[in-house]
Amino acid sequence: MGIEKTVGILLLVLPTWAGSLHETVNSQPGFEHFYNLEYDEALAIFSEEAAKNPSSPDVYNHIAQTVLYKEMYRAGMLSSEFIGGTKFVHQPKLPLTEEQQKQFHDALNHALSLCQERLAANPNDTAALYSMGVSYGLQANYSFVVTKAWVQALHDASAARKAHLRVTELDPGFVDAKLTQGVNDYVVGSLPLHWKMFGFLGGFHGDKKRGMRTLQEVGEQGRMNRADAMVLLAAIYLREHRPDDAIPLLTELTGAFPRNPILKIELDKAMGERNPGAESR
Repeated sequence: MGIEKTVGILLLVLPTWAGSLHETVNSQPGFEHFYNLEYDEALAIFSEEAAKNPSSPDVYNHIAQTVLYKEMYRAGMLSSEFIGGTKFVHQPKLPLTEEQQKQFHDALNHALSLCQERLAANPNDTAALYSMGVSYGLQANYSFVVTKAWVQALHDASAARKAHLRVTELDPGFVDAKLTQGVNDYVVGSLPLHWKMFGFLGGFHGDKKRGMRTLQEVGEQGRMNRADAMVLLAAIYLREHRPDDAIPLLTELTGAFPRNPILKIELDKAMGERNPGAESR
């Protein structure tokens, strides 16, 4: 496994979304559209929110993520096949127009600037640290899928992990910030020993089982990243050939986001692995 593949696995599963299943569907229309892969509608709502609340870094992160994920979806890069596989690495650079790149960078830079202002006033502002970690995660995704800048992408991914680790050090009850830690633990813990010892991982060795337990915790107790944790766990279970564990998660997710075709495909995949020839209803 090369550095490119390692970076790719780390990036696709960084937390960049927000909203629990209940909150997303019932009180956050932007994320209802986002999780249903209706990116134009989501972007319109997030842009309206930014105009109403220009001091929120979260809103600008939402804009940046929507711009990027819309094109990742268009390129077929959001299925479970890209987690732990080689397709993501060998995918050509994701083409973004100059307008899309400007929209992404303007939103992300503004989010980072707002976070830095808040952290300058209070270095222990957990909300700002969390938002900054999300921003770094989005920048890492961009560096990997758009510019294919492996080292820069890994640097930003590491910054996202460190920011969210600081959040949980300050506030152990901030369960949502554990998503990045769980992902890193699982991915790095799955690597061969000689890769774990390489300097680019910054001495972080990971723990596969601990990573899965952490993702389960976020999936059960998270407020902002519950859906993300469930999606990631389902993908991991499919990768680990554990369809019986993936099916309940995917069933709940498809019920919450019925217009998301990827979730239905993944559920069919899990059902087919458990019972060859079976299809979800």
